[in-house]
Amino acid sequence: MTTAHGTDAAPVAVIGMSCRTAGAETLTEFWDVVSRGERHLHDVPAGRWYGLDEQVAAANTPRAFLLDSIDGFDARFFGIAHRMAAFMDPQHRLMLELAWHAVENAGLDPQTLTGEPVAVFAGAFMSDYAERMTARGRRSDGAAFPGTMMAFLANRVSYQFGWTGPSMVIDSACSAGLSALGFAVQGLRAGDYPMALVGSPNLFSAGYYTTNAYLGGALSPTGDSVPFSAARNGYLRGEGGACLLLKPLDAALADGDPVHAVIRSVGSAHNGRGGGLTGTDQDSQTALVRQTLAKAGLTPRDLGHLEAHGTGTRGGDATEIAALAHLVDGPAAGPDGRLWVGSVKANIGHLEAAAGLIGVVKTILALRAGTIPRIAGLDEADGKLPVGDAPLGLPVENVPWPAGSTPRIGAVNAFGLGGSMSHAVVEEAPRPPRPATPAPAAGPAGRPHVVPLSAGSEEAVALLARRLLHQLDGPHAPELASLAHTLQYGRRAMKHRRALVVSDTAALRTALRSVADGADLPPAQDPLARAWADGATPDWDVLWKDHDRPARAHLPGTPYQRRSYWFDDEPPPAL
Repeated sequence: MTTAHGTDAAPVAVIGMSCRTAGAETLTEFWDVVSRGERHLHDVPAGRWYGLDEQVAAANTPRAFLLDSIDGFDARFFGIAHRMAAFMDPQHRLMLELAWHAVENAGLDPQTLTGEPVAVFAGAFMSDYAERMTARGRRSDGAAFPGTMMAFLANRVSYQFGWTGPSMVIDSACSAGLSALGFAVQGLRAGDYPMALVGSPNLFSAGYYTTNAYLGGALSPTGDSVPFSAARNGYLRGEGGACLLLKPLDAALADGDPVHAVIRSVGSAHNGRGGGLTGTDQDSQTALVRQTLAKAGLTPRDLGHLEAHGTGTRGGDATEIAALAHLVDGPAAGPDGRLWVGSVKANIGHLEAAAGLIGVVKTILALRAGTIPRIAGLDEADGKLPVGDAPLGLPVENVPWPAGSTPRIGAVNAFGLGGSMSHAVVEEAPRPPRPATPAPAAGPAGRPHVVPLSAGSEEAVALLARRLLHQLDGPHAPELASLAHTLQYGRRAMKHRRALVVSDTAALRTALRSVADGADLPPAQDPLARAWADGATPDWDVLWKDHDRPARAHLPGTPYQRRSYWFDDEPPPAL
């Protein structure tokens, strides 16, 4: 692993990503949700927000963007005992799952990083799990000691992977994930560690916060609020999370890491007394965005897209638009000379602590796809928003955002309930040099490619095949050689296996469909493929000896086989 000694403005590469949200388990599924304008909004089942005040519930319409269930976890995958898993905050479990997939998405086998000084920064807001235990009168348990302490949100990841870099949790409320990103970038630029993982989960299992948020006027009483619409009346809560794996850009390029995008700058500040105790003000937002861009040598007019905090509160949305309108004093770098303002909260709700990080993921996917997604559910922006003559756009349809002669740049806002603000600037990945000749479809020495699949069960192998097919059909389809090489070297070998021997992408699709349908494949004739299918560890180096290795590909992670783990016999109901 290359060690970089950078400067205060050195770009940082996002080499791996993962997310899980309402309606999405993978990056490809998440992009489908966003680009199609889907809104995965549900009535909250009775018992999901345990302890929600009955009078408050009756006076409002409890709706949220929920995961299908939050009690499921693949404890065996991580080698965690049943009792420990049961008393482990579901947010800790989600953080582990996302971390593993982020490393795999970088084309790396997590086991190869054991002992490395990788840093872990987690953004967290609160824990419902301990609160639910107390409310239900559950006796204390030794496993709950690490299971409910927020420090273990990061510390357990470091322990699980055997990483020795800094490991800490940042709480700045709804800007926590983006604040954690700032700390990670700062340490990478200083050379304090060669790689950092930043993650933030957000799950609900109790109703105390929700009760108070309704009483405080933060949540939508009608359960149908859309950011920047005339009818917006509060925010809608969302479950999910995101993880980013980071490395200094020069080190990532030297090591052959695949690069999703580049973090140009991250800034954090507090509004002092400007916005009151529970808000931010226009001047503070304007100053933060301007300062963060200036650190990267940029101005607001260099932005093409800004992922707003945009929660759907009347005052909050208006203040943010006013700040942006004040910032952009001429044509911006987005399509039609506009700065296009979006809010993924319309698709998946407000992920609170994880809101900033999932905004970064959305922005990166928009850069990669060349599309600025519409704001889901928004037919027409509120005409009373203080846009003025500023070149701001609020997309009601997807907006093409093609690559140009200069790198496209997006940004993300995240504002904490207590006035702690963060802003991140994200640039498209460097374009790789065009090869003199296209890579051949066949493998090294003209032989077919061997594509190894493995997971913890036959069902999981089939699911992996379906997810690979889905990615091949999407905007981020990898080349066959890169896909094969990444699966050969960038995954932990598991018990249930398939070996696909294919010469082109069409053959790969056919083989993947067979695996996805549970069909038997003919016995492999290739000796390496046969060895893999029989449970051995092939010497993949034989395939690439004396041949250039292809770039690693961003691929979906190993599917988990989740089972229910809960501290008592009554987990929250699934959707």
